[in-house]
Amino acid sequence: MTTNPTENGLGKHETIARTAVEAYTFKLVEPSRPPSKGGNTRAQHRHAIKVRGVWYSWFALGAQKWVFVNDEVSFSWEWDKTQQYRNLVPESLQTWDKAGNLVNRGLRGTKPKLRTALTRLPGRRSEWND
Repeated sequence: MTTNPTENGLGKHETIARTAVEAYTFKLVEPSRPPSKGGNTRAQHRHAIKVRGVWYSWFALGAQKWVFVNDEVSFSWEWDKTQQYRNLVPESLQTWDKAGNLVNRGLRGTKPKLRTALTRLPGRRSEWND
């Protein structure tokens, strides 16, 4: 694992050279919505990958995977303010599939504001268990 500290105006970034991914996970951060109200396709999720025993995480839209376990990745990361979490810089993530082709996966866009309201129960009591 190669790490090179670089300065890019925001703080020190460490770079991980092309290496294999051990594990991948994601979790919904915003309040959940049923499919009839738009679903969670564009909701913010926390994605995380494990590379050589160390977890790196980032926030992104949707639950679509950015990386598969058979892929190789290269990226930059930085410590959070508490020096507890390694935050991957999403713009720097490069992914190579198992055939060695450079690929882009996942929703890489942004949205202006996050959800705050919780989903309300339907008006009819008979629909509460749906």
